[in-house]
Amino acid sequence: MNTLAPRRKRKPEDRPAPLPDAITYTLHDAARISGLSLATLRRRAADGLLSTHRVCGRRLVHGDSLRALLGAEG
Repeated sequence: MNTLAPRRKRKPEDRPAPLPDAITYTLHDAARISGLSLATLRRRAADGLLSTHRVCGRRLVHGDSLRALLGAEG
C-alpha cells in the first residue's frame, strides 16, 4: 500500500522571486522578472543581444546581460 501523497510540481509563480542582482537566471525566471516572453528572450539570445549558456540541459541567462537588455529596452 502506498502511503505517500503524490508529489505536486511547483508552478513558477509559486516559487520565491529570484534576486534582482543574481549572476544567472533560468530562462523562466528571466521572463518572470523582465516581463518579456520566453520567445522574446530566445530571439534576443539568437540575435546576440542576450548572453546565455547551457548547463545540464538548462538554459541560463547571464544576469548582467539581462540587466543591460532591460536598460536598452526600457
